[in-house]
Amino acid sequence: MSDFLTLLVLALIALGIVLLGWWLLIASEGVYLGRKAVIWLYDFYAGRYDDIKQYSKEYDHRLLAQPIMQGITPIKNPMILDVATGTARLPVAMMRHRQFQGHVVALDLSRRMLAFAAEKLRQDGRVTLLHAPAEKLPFSDNTFDVVTCLEALEFMRDSRAVLAEIVRVLRPGGLLLTTNRINTRVMPGKTWTSEQLEMLLGTLGMERIVIEYWQVDYNRVWAYKSGASTPTLKRPLAEVLRCPHCERALLVENGDNWRCPNCGFQAPIGTDAVIELVVH
Repeated sequence: MSDFLTLLVLALIALGIVLLGWWLLIASEGVYLGRKAVIWLYDFYAGRYDDIKQYSKEYDHRLLAQPIMQGITPIKNPMILDVATGTARLPVAMMRHRQFQGHVVALDLSRRMLAFAAEKLRQDGRVTLLHAPAEKLPFSDNTFDVVTCLEALEFMRDSRAVLAEIVRVLRPGGLLLTTNRINTRVMPGKTWTSEQLEMLLGTLGMERIVIEYWQVDYNRVWAYKSGASTPTLKRPLAEVLRCPHCERALLVENGDNWRCPNCGFQAPIGTDAVIELVVH
């Protein structure tokens, strides 16, 4: 093989390695490398995440907070769960809505994202931040009036399990807002078609499903849980936060931690007020 062909082959191999790295770490945000890789990437980019996404407060008010409040009218003080909250995009949008009088519980597995969320919210009493996984939500069935999960399902280890958990903790008649990735070329096997997602939501007990175009990469998905129930409404965290270890008792606030009276599990409260619920 001539020197030219050798250099060409080496250049093609190097290009292939670069493209593979771009796909694994950037385009698919580490999802094919496992949960730890995804968390590491979000931790790494936490400080620049809002700049990268370029969120608009006006846009989020008009297309997130406002339709949520309209979707649950006349309720003004709902209990909301935001799964995979990141740097608190959804909580911030709800806090800026003048009619919102409820409480948002927001969770994520990226601790640095939560740290930036806490700094942004500055311990607003209307928001509680939890360091916890989405596949095993620390709440009883039928707890929340609204559950949201934005631009995150495709990055979960088991997105169907997460969706099932979301539906489980949503009360009958409650509102679900999630997203479905439509730019799927770089994420094979991690996304659904609109028809597949609508069928899945139906099997999980959701109805009045509306899937609409939202932005370049995502559709916005609205649905209500079948049935009807009394609204949960804003209430203290101690009335809804269940032990993630034994799942048999509500946690009790105990100074700088939350403790399970049944199994003794303790969840420390960080200096930034984030509650550490990750069970190792």
